[in-house]
Amino acid sequence: EDDLCIKCGTCVRECPQHAKTIRSSLYAVRDLLASGRKVAASVAPSFAAVFDGARARRLPEALRKLGFSYVSETAEGALLITEETLKNKNRGSICTACPAVVNFIEKYRPEFVDRLIPVVSPMVVHGRLLKKRLGEDTAVVFIGPCAAKKREAQRPENAGAVDAVLTFTELQSWLNEENIHLDDCAESS
Repeated sequence: EDDLCIKCGTCVRECPQHAKTIRSSLYAVRDLLASGRKVAASVAPSFAAVFDGARARRLPEALRKLGFSYVSETAEGALLITEETLKNKNRGSICTACPAVVNFIEKYRPEFVDRLIPVVSPMVVHGRLLKKRLGEDTAVVFIGPCAAKKREAQRPENAGAVDAVLTFTELQSWLNEENIHLDDCAESS
């Protein structure tokens, strides 16, 4: 039941019948790219674990080949959140960067809601920062490891920060489908 779900994605991995899937956002992202709007990619810092070594330095070029006009690391938002978190450390002690943790606290441990550090996640702050930097009409696509980010982007308090979320698995499938190989891409910032 959805009321019990914290959107962590564990059920997808653990289902012995492989009957569960994470809803793909590829069509939504393709529509954004086809819309004529400027589309920025906010890439989670963990990309370097998935696209390791020289492949990490080639990922920005691969994203541009897919149609993204701007590529930036979500770590830029994480820096701002870290500074804000340190200012608020006496108001809470549970980090809010992980939406599955926030969902768990809200649904199963509401007595600890006041312990959540009152800052948005790096994804949300980075999306807002990119729209401020590039123009409010810019679409932002977050790309990261976690399916819970899809639901986080849809929360009313985060409205407008991020337009779509792709997992690294979705991105890799898309790159394969488009026959874009990181080893063939130029290194880029």
